[in-house]
Amino acid sequence: MNTYSCTPTMADLPDLPLEGEEKQLADSILSSIIRPDAVVEEIIAGDKFIAVKAGGRMGLSSLLGAKPREQEKDLEHQMTGKDVKQVAGLIKQPSPFSISLGFAALNSGNAPDPKKVEPSNFPADDLIARLGKDKITGLVGEFPFVESLKNRVGTFYLFELRDVPGAVPKDQWESMLARLDVFAVTGTALLTRKMAWFLTRASRAKIIILGPTTPFSPALFSHGVDYLCGSVVTDMEKVGQGIRAGLPFKMIKKNGGIIFTQWEKKKRPSKDLSTA
Repeated sequence: MNTYSCTPTMADLPDLPLEGEEKQLADSILSSIIRPDAVVEEIIAGDKFIAVKAGGRMGLSSLLGAKPREQEKDLEHQMTGKDVKQVAGLIKQPSPFSISLGFAALNSGNAPDPKKVEPSNFPADDLIARLGKDKITGLVGEFPFVESLKNRVGTFYLFELRDVPGAVPKDQWESMLARLDVFAVTGTALLTRKMAWFLTRASRAKIIILGPTTPFSPALFSHGVDYLCGSVVTDMEKVGQGIRAGLPFKMIKKNGGIIFTQWEKKKRPSKDLSTA
């Protein structure tokens, strides 16, 4: 099961131009990087994830199967030593690999200080279940908790592009999204240029973004998001080893070096969690 993908792998996709509402969202995220001048010290690309170490912190992004194209073979070397803002600007490129590298850099620039961050008291699926009790709830991404979540919310809808039993047919997405009370979206929707589309179509819902690609970006709260449920790297060496080995996120986390935390729009952590 491709846990964090709601699309075919990025390797199967053509160029992904940045246009319209997706460009507006990307520009907003880029303009609000918390540590834009942090210098990229190392880039680690595996089969499943890519990590950027900058200013002593690490940001992650899923690759969704994307591989560097011929003109990107030396991109990791070229971007090392640049500032986070410049490398994060790769999210504007159409190439799936560049987009993922850009989001990993952006996430390193937004990464909270692991020594100050408070781990979440309950996982993202518990948050969704609490908000979605007796409510119409939607989820983008075939996460491992899908089956259990169905039994903990009022009415459950799965939005999945791949052929998954029980998923909402794509021609019904817009009408169904407009009805949702609670909507959880995998952070990889940013990689596939679908995040802004989802946010605007589910405008009446409480919205949660979750998964290891999720940016801790305050800009997302201005685009309708209510909760950010993401990962903070506490041991860069362990996580880097797992990425190099091509491990899935579940195994990377099991090996240690990652904690989950949550930001709520109304209770966003004070800035000192994200600054040195």
